[in-house]
Amino acid sequence: MASFNIYIAFGVLVIMTSGAVMARDVDPIKANNCETKMTTHCVIEVFASIFKTGTVSDDCCHELIGLGQLCHNALVKKTLQNPLFKNNDTSVILSRAAQVWKKCTPVGEDVSPTPSP
Repeated sequence: MASFNIYIAFGVLVIMTSGAVMARDVDPIKANNCETKMTTHCVIEVFASIFKTGTVSDDCCHELIGLGQLCHNALVKKTLQNPLFKNNDTSVILSRAAQVWKKCTPVGEDVSPTPSP
């Protein structure tokens, strides 16, 4: 009977440990459904303004602010992990991403909620 209790305790410990590891490895992009919150057009526009040159339209700024800063930062960091972008200066890209966010923030604040009847 004592050995049975040890097995139960061991099983509970294994489940708790694996749960803690899984909670730590949650992908913020998937957890926040980041990949579906912007149109393809705006994704390309924001990407080009960060990784190449260009500006972000007011419409795409609205979408970016709707996406949220957590998703914006997570998507930029994930893109930087892609081997195709290994030659980019990370500090420059992160700085451009912050500039785009800062430029879009006032545009996003201009949106007033739809009045209710």
